[in-house]
Amino acid sequence: MTADDDSLPTDRLNRILAAVETIEESLGVLARKQRCSRADYKADSDTRDIVERRFVKMTEAAIDIAEEIVKYEQGKPPTSNPASMRTLGEMDVLSGPLAEEMAQGARFRNVLSHTYGSIINHDVVYNALQDLERYRAFVQAVRDYLDSIGALDD
Repeated sequence: MTADDDSLPTDRLNRILAAVETIEESLGVLARKQRCSRADYKADSDTRDIVERRFVKMTEAAIDIAEEIVKYEQGKPPTSNPASMRTLGEMDVLSGPLAEEMAQGARFRNVLSHTYGSIINHDVVYNALQDLERYRAFVQAVRDYLDSIGALDD
């Protein structure tokens, strides 16, 4: 099914909107954590846990959105999480640079999900925490896409 054949099914739209809400909620939490100094971040395991978990949730939500849009537009799921973001770039839902940044975010999520303790490079996570713009831009691009296909019309 393509966007020209039929409107975005309600269940798919609701899943996308719920994921957008998750990203926005996580952005709020992470924006508050940005105020933490690098030294305090590295010393506070509770803060690190919150930040790492929010990055995982936020990125999983972005991946879900990408998969839903790709399945809707192309009729089949993407081959991988990073590919889902790159496909959104090919479809002009995301700019090329943003698609690549989000693909890197998908790989970052895999690292956070499958590593623990001292294996995690806390400087890398702290650096990511200081640059949340890719997720804000992703949400705006998704909203623009939904608007362009009339999915947000009442």
